[in-house]
Amino acid sequence: MVEVLPAILEKDFDEIKKKSEQLLGIVKLAQLDISDGTFVPEETWQDDEQLSELGNELKFDLHLMVDKPEQWIEKWSQDNIFRITFHFSATYDILRTINIIKQAKKEVGVALNLETPVDSVYDILKEIDLVLIMGITPGAQGRVFDAKAIDKIKELREHDQNIKIGVDGGVSAIVSSSIIEAGANMLVSGSYLFGEDNIKKAIKSLQKE
Repeated sequence: MVEVLPAILEKDFDEIKKKSEQLLGIVKLAQLDISDGTFVPEETWQDDEQLSELGNELKFDLHLMVDKPEQWIEKWSQDNIFRITFHFSATYDILRTINIIKQAKKEVGVALNLETPVDSVYDILKEIDLVLIMGITPGAQGRVFDAKAIDKIKELREHDQNIKIGVDGGVSAIVSSSIIEAGANMLVSGSYLFGEDNIKKAIKSLQKE
């Protein structure tokens, strides 16, 4: 069954904590979005010292929507982070950034913006754990899924049958079946999941093929 990670993108830590508590007992993994206001226009919460307040019951894929992500990794290597995902177009040295994450003993994810060709990551697929294909221009929740991402998923899946392919941005029950059919095996959803009365049922609605 396809994996679903709820996405948390907030400017205020109290909201992050509130959403994290909503997920307890429902999922064990979630995505925590961090943006710097440079790589994407909006700036989110960035106080890494508060992360320990969320405990270890919920583990996070830290999605760094930041310029020069290699400079952020050291301070975001807490125990409740299991993977660090950065954008291919945000770093000048992709292999160096991958190695820094591995040295921090975290899984490695690489995100591709809509305009970034899929074949950009072909040479590094054996070095990473996840390719995260963006379904929207990153930086804000609630945007409509861009169908161009479907072709990118298909292309990547045809090239590699084993790589984990995640899709983030505009993911809802309306488009999830098309995304899964194209070859994705991980869905990231924020606005849709937290906008529903029952998060558990909303997750199941995304997993229907």
